[in-house]
Amino acid sequence: MKNKVSDVRDHLVAMLERLGDDNLSAEDMGLVIERAKTSTMVATTYIGAVKVELDAIRLMDETGKLATAVGLPQQAAALPRGRAV
Repeated sequence: MKNKVSDVRDHLVAMLERLGDDNLSAEDMGLVIERAKTSTMVATTYIGAVKVELDAIRLMDETGKLATAVGLPQQAAALPRGRAV
């Protein structure tokens, strides 16, 4: 399945490699540049959504609601939690 942040990273690196291809014609390079711009916009939106999800998970962890959200017993929710670095 291609729905991971690492897939986005791989796609962006491949796009950088295509942008550095000296063998492309000016017309092909124009198409690659337009595709790179569009890919960047989509990747930025995707990464922003992932950041929101991570912020929500951190907030739930800090407030003790993460344990109950994933079905752990109430005792687990009361355990001390450390901050992620």
